[in-house]
Amino acid sequence: MGRKIAEQYGPWALIAGGAQGIGRAWAERLAEEGLNLLVLDREVQLLHNACRDIAAAHDVSCEPLVADLANPDVLASVTAAVGEREVGLLVYNAAMADVGPFYKQQGSLENELIKAQVNMLSPLSMVYHFAKPMLARKRGGIVLMSSGSGFQGAPYYAHYAATKAYSIVLAESLWFEFKPYHVDVLACVAGMTLSPAVAAAVERGEGQHSVYQTPEEVVEEGLAALGREPSHVCGVYNRDNQSQLNSLPREQAITAISQHAVRNFLDDKTPTQLLD
Repeated sequence: MGRKIAEQYGPWALIAGGAQGIGRAWAERLAEEGLNLLVLDREVQLLHNACRDIAAAHDVSCEPLVADLANPDVLASVTAAVGEREVGLLVYNAAMADVGPFYKQQGSLENELIKAQVNMLSPLSMVYHFAKPMLARKRGGIVLMSSGSGFQGAPYYAHYAATKAYSIVLAESLWFEFKPYHVDVLACVAGMTLSPAVAAAVERGEGQHSVYQTPEEVVEEGLAALGREPSHVCGVYNRDNQSQLNSLPREQAITAISQHAVRNFLDDKTPTQLLD
């Protein structure tokens, strides 16, 4: 990397949603750089297994924090568990995602409010809490994992996309505000990534997509972009695709996103059928 990551972002990294997938890849990569880890997840067994394996492989401390980011009071339990440890890097990877009409047959307002908590309010509370001492020390980093669906209207991902727009705008704004204090902020925008859930869906023949990245590829790009860009779209294919969408009139870009969702995730149903 050409940078002393542990000196810049250590001694502890807190990874929210780190038991598997992209979050686990962040934990592994940061452990390689010598950072001690606080890994937060609600999947107890996966979390403990991940921390055990990472600590053994990289000779760092890797402490599991069992917490549910859907809980509005999650910050209190997280700060109590972190204690006096100096968190120099916050990676918020957790997200609640789905695809389908805004009014889903099995949907509810309660589910959408939980999505808002996990995707917006919990990362906000963690950034607000952990950024302040970073600014005082004049070093640190924050990574908010996001999605290209947040760059424009995204039919059939409507509320999820709106929450991802929030994380992109928040990160890009804080990138500028925190820069004089040497605290790096990045919106790391992942495309289709072979997380365990996606890999299982692909094996079942669902959600077919032309190009996938591995979690490790996403993290490698994200770490390289941290401190250099306010936001980074991972993957050449995804960057090219987003560039094409950006070149279109807004209504055409939104229509293209809707067609992609119907073709790849909704069994070629028409919008009318989806609302029945």
